[in-house]
Amino acid sequence: MNDRENLYTRLIEYSKSMAYPFHMPGHKRHKLSMMDPYRFDLTEIDGFDNLHDAEGILKQEEERAADLYGSSETHMMINGSTGGILAAIAGVTKRGSRVLVARNCHTSVYHGIELNGLRPVYIWPEMDPSLGIYRGLSRREVEEKLDQYPDICAVFLTSPTYEGVLSDVRGICEAVHARGIPCVIDEAHGAHLRWIGFDDAVSCGADVVIQSLHKTMPALTQTALMHVNGSLVDREKIRRMLSIYQTSSPSYILMASVSLCLTWLEEWGREEFDLYSKRIQSLRQRLTHMKHLYLYKPQDAFDWGKFVIGTVGSSMSGRELYDRLRDVYGLQMEMVSSEYVLAMTTVGDTEEGFERLAQALEAIDAEICEKKKCLITENICIPERQMEIDEAVNMPADMILLSQAEGRILGDYLYLYPPGIPLLVPGEVLQVNQIKQIQYFVNCGLDVHGGYVKENGNVKVILHHG
Repeated sequence: MNDRENLYTRLIEYSKSMAYPFHMPGHKRHKLSMMDPYRFDLTEIDGFDNLHDAEGILKQEEERAADLYGSSETHMMINGSTGGILAAIAGVTKRGSRVLVARNCHTSVYHGIELNGLRPVYIWPEMDPSLGIYRGLSRREVEEKLDQYPDICAVFLTSPTYEGVLSDVRGICEAVHARGIPCVIDEAHGAHLRWIGFDDAVSCGADVVIQSLHKTMPALTQTALMHVNGSLVDREKIRRMLSIYQTSSPSYILMASVSLCLTWLEEWGREEFDLYSKRIQSLRQRLTHMKHLYLYKPQDAFDWGKFVIGTVGSSMSGRELYDRLRDVYGLQMEMVSSEYVLAMTTVGDTEEGFERLAQALEAIDAEICEKKKCLITENICIPERQMEIDEAVNMPADMILLSQAEGRILGDYLYLYPPGIPLLVPGEVLQVNQIKQIQYFVNCGLDVHGGYVKENGNVKVILHHG
């Protein structure tokens, strides 16, 4: 091989550095490391079953996962939670039907809406004005929408959120089931919840629950689980959709990682999560003494393993804190927003890593000063919808300057990644407040993805309508 840098050599170089990962995946580049993957990168040969028609060793693994999570039926996934979400949406709906969707869902939910021609009714969670973070949803909020739209056939929610905020999943499921329809929970960030003392969506009665093992558990990227419960969903249809939205050549390396993670949970999970919980609480207590930076603590129940570090009221922006932690202290955060950074901790973190984070935040906090800041993210500006998503994405489009796009219909998604929650979706009208918000994010050094071109400030809008 030549000496020119490529992805492989860059990954090797990075792995040898002192960079510490306060980001996904949950194994943090060391926990449950496997042997040389080439030794067991194989296909569906005799004795190793078939993920799309599991009846041997893979079926045993899925049954083991179901036992661990208290689920009636569990499916192993190697296309991440995205594949599971797409399969779940297609599996519990009919084309063109009306669905209730939390507006803070991941883009994969919107893609499922698009692919199946669904008609979404959006439920907007309240926003915490301090950092512009969505709060959890209540049973009452969901019931009001279900009363308003009695033809809703399914409900899709995200809990916990990217920042760790939990909704009243149990109460919501009870309200949804009273109307005889299923509730699907994107619990991509919650595969660990039951191991740290929370009721997860399976125990709360959700019909379909999608969890990313790789986000908060020691498993490789793209590994996930789908749990199916109750009698309100067509399980055979969901199985069929899983075969459509997952590769026909599933990686045995990834499936082996799921197996290894399940074994670890059975043998060491309780003990190691207890230790993790004690370390986290100690670290959170230590960081309460910061004067300018602070740890966000929402009013709702939340996953305290998500460290949302706010900069509001200080002389430092979220982007500045993110860059300083990375460039000076070698700490790579999971996410940056205009007014905070997110450090994602898992059971894979080390005592040394926690100490490095604490020392870095304490040092930065001592250097900065107080400064009043004005947020523009305090209020939710509910967009006007002119077209359905599946219609809008197929219309002729043009690229024009964002600054000149007021009143135009969006032809693509606009979202920050991470977390991948759309600011606007195709078919919605660009309004002044939303244009200002997007410009604000760009000026803060955040990356707007989808139908926005960073190089020239253009946005994708529908060419003609009406």
